[in-house]
Amino acid sequence: MKRFSEFFLRNLHYKVLSLIFAVLFWFLATNKEVTETTVRLEIKPIATGNYRVIDYTPKKLTFLVEGYRKELVRLKELKEVYFKLPPELAKENGWVRVKLNKDDFNLGSSVRIKRVKPSEIEVKVEKLVLVTVPVVAKLKNLPKGVRLELHPNYAIISLPEELKEIPISVETEEVDLKGVKLPAEFVVPLSSKFQTEPKKVKVVVKSGGENEGEKEALWDGRNKGNSK
Repeated sequence: MKRFSEFFLRNLHYKVLSLIFAVLFWFLATNKEVTETTVRLEIKPIATGNYRVIDYTPKKLTFLVEGYRKELVRLKELKEVYFKLPPELAKENGWVRVKLNKDDFNLGSSVRIKRVKPSEIEVKVEKLVLVTVPVVAKLKNLPKGVRLELHPNYAIISLPEELKEIPISVETEEVDLKGVKLPAEFVVPLSSKFQTEPKKVKVVVKSGGENEGEKEALWDGRNKGNSK
């Protein structure tokens, strides 16, 4: 028993280090092991033309993937997998079938997609038309006698083809100028339930006179911004 204790305690720190390195090498080797598995993930199709996605089915796809074990475990944490739909769908209106290719999806540089099931999905799309409208700045507590500039002062809105009431303008999100020292600049998102381009505009407020084009934007911004 004494000899066993002496043998065990002899160079104990080297033995502990050897054990730690052995565990570490095992852990690294396990995570670098290439394996194959199937994962079921939610998908999110993205329109790439003048149309929008109303609905689609199925909502989940099954992927046969190959990669490092660590990366494959990470896939289970993905909430959605985005992929682009072809621009040719802008010619369609209603339900259409879209063939899927494994190259349409990206699950990470070290994950190889070997197969996707099902091989196609059904997507309900709606045609959109492009309309150019002026931008109106929605400002609150706007001082008198200031000059307002919008860059750009127009936006392109993507509207459903069958929309009966076409907007005559698009507003910015509200900006409160109370206590703001002039001149001032703001980059403000546009407020619209439709897709706009650009999504933001620059609003410049300066002291001084107004030209005719700025009066209209300034008047609209002042009235609507102070209506609350």
